[in-house]
Amino acid sequence: MTKREKYLSALRNEATGELIWAPNFDYWYNVNRAEDTLPAKYSGMSGPDIVRAVGGSLWYRCSCCSAVCDSSVKTVSFRTEKGDYVTEISTPSGTVRSVERNTEGIHRSRAVTEHYIKNTDDIKVMKYIAEATSYIPTPDTVEAALKTAGDDGIVLTQTACVPFLRFAKSDAGYANAFYIWTDHRGEVDGLIEVYEKKALEIYAIAAQSKLDLVESGDNMDGLTMSPAIFEEYALPFYAKVKELLRPYSKPFEVHWCGRTENLIKYLPDSGVDILEAAVSRPMANITLSEILDILDGKVVLQGGIPSVLMCEEGCSYNEFIRYMYDVIMPLAGRRGFILGMSDNVPPNADFRRVEAVSEIIAGRYRN
Repeated sequence: MTKREKYLSALRNEATGELIWAPNFDYWYNVNRAEDTLPAKYSGMSGPDIVRAVGGSLWYRCSCCSAVCDSSVKTVSFRTEKGDYVTEISTPSGTVRSVERNTEGIHRSRAVTEHYIKNTDDIKVMKYIAEATSYIPTPDTVEAALKTAGDDGIVLTQTACVPFLRFAKSDAGYANAFYIWTDHRGEVDGLIEVYEKKALEIYAIAAQSKLDLVESGDNMDGLTMSPAIFEEYALPFYAKVKELLRPYSKPFEVHWCGRTENLIKYLPDSGVDILEAAVSRPMANITLSEILDILDGKVVLQGGIPSVLMCEEGCSYNEFIRYMYDVIMPLAGRRGFILGMSDNVPPNADFRRVEAVSEIIAGRYRN
């Protein structure tokens, strides 16, 4: 069997008899390539080719559609003298504005310092923008991604998150979002209904594409989405997504890279097929084996290596090697487990650790 075939088998929750290793170091790669700090032996190589070089299987993301707004929506983006990135979107219903700021450098993640939604007037504008947006399938993008991955892995799209999260995390910011949601529940729920309708349009396109699986890019965290809110907003959404995907036999994956030990119990009966990037100790108050026990063989887990362990700040190199032998290798061949990152290899990671994982799995590791 090829790596692709084995990976697909593991995603279907079938026994493979071996440990599938699907490292996600896109962020590490993009930052280090932009800053010209890739290790010399990987200089000039693409991300997928580095995955191949370290012996991993490709977990390769691409888009399945493009968003198009009608002409009544005007977007202007610019950078201020202080270096902030400003986006202003004007519509017949009004104008909204967001501001982002660099954190560690221009090639790294930005912090949102001003969100689009500040009051109920902004909710009306965001609702207008969502309703004015349509989605066009991009099958050529999917075909190109499948060609890139070849027999070395699978291709997915990481698409619309739970609509409540789009409102609370992305558009309003959690603190303000919870005040607005409490005081103006009707307006918020009206916006979320439109977000859901549009999200399901994207999932319908993904379902009919040649993608291997479809993922909800939730970045879920149980500290900002309580079990009560999860039951009200996430579970019904997941059920609707699964209904769209089922006729096309597309596995449904969710990206949960936060502290979700209070939410994992909901997954076995949610319609979700794969939990990706679930965080365990020392980044959350739950062990890897406890996550697998809760999933009860009904949901596949892709993850197992907390991001912090890839850096000197998280543990020493020898401590990382012990983690691999003590925690990960006893799970080799276990049905329902794919070894991956929780969530991504950080830009300042000791990349020898990624290389060591493959060597340990292959039985070739020498300290």
